[in-house]
Amino acid sequence: MTKIDKAAWQQRLDRLSELLSGIVDHADEVSRHRCPYRDRFDQCTAAFGCRNQQPPETPGGPARCGHDGTFDYRSAWEMSAKAHDVAKARIERVRTEAAHRRRQSPAGSEPGREPE
Repeated sequence: MTKIDKAAWQQRLDRLSELLSGIVDHADEVSRHRCPYRDRFDQCTAAFGCRNQQPPETPGGPARCGHDGTFDYRSAWEMSAKAHDVAKARIERVRTEAAHRRRQSPAGSEPGREPE
């Protein structure tokens, strides 16, 4: 069995963290104004009642999402402001550490690749 190069493994994890952090940033931004149960057709996919649900366009069809984009839905799944602050601080710490490690890697090297 081949031994795992810890430095290369860490570089791969850092790269993955970098890629996923962009997705997290986008999801965080979208969650400030878009209902998580609203699909691309403006239909409500929630399996529960919501004060923003509007009657379906056709009888028996899915309810329509009627919110106007001014809500911050994050409070629906964030238990406390402190928990949110702790999570944000951890994300920032991981980003900072990953950026520092990238700066420390040899010039021209790419995570997961052996120098030629």
